[in-house]
Amino acid sequence: MRRAELTETRKNFTVRSQLGTEQRDYVYLGGEFRKNARVPLPYGQHLSLADALFGEGGYSIRTADASQIYVLRASPKPKEIGVFTAWHLDARNPAALSIAARMELRPNDIVFIQEQRITTWGRALDQFLPSLVNAGLGAANG
Repeated sequence: MRRAELTETRKNFTVRSQLGTEQRDYVYLGGEFRKNARVPLPYGQHLSLADALFGEGGYSIRTADASQIYVLRASPKPKEIGVFTAWHLDARNPAALSIAARMELRPNDIVFIQEQRITTWGRALDQFLPSLVNAGLGAANG
């Protein structure tokens, strides 16, 4: 009888997980990751900063500034809304990655990677040039 009960409990857990109704804790990845995402923390284990940086496709080495990686953690006290702690990692130094392997992420942590300055400039041009070309075409047809 105990085995049937455990089997049913496992089956119910699996169904709730598939439907997204099982309570989970998440870490959020933003900025220059290949895919900004909400990553579930593993049950009964921890997720390190290195896991977040190199899992889920990792971060874009082409556009990310590896010297500007941040972990943001909000205060757990409800009265301290807007209060947070920020850690900075400069991953250009390989020794710093050993710190990332030991830093345990907690529920609702945000891992953010800043874009390179040239990426910011390139994106601004990408937005500006089409409007400039369209304005020129409008003036030529006008």
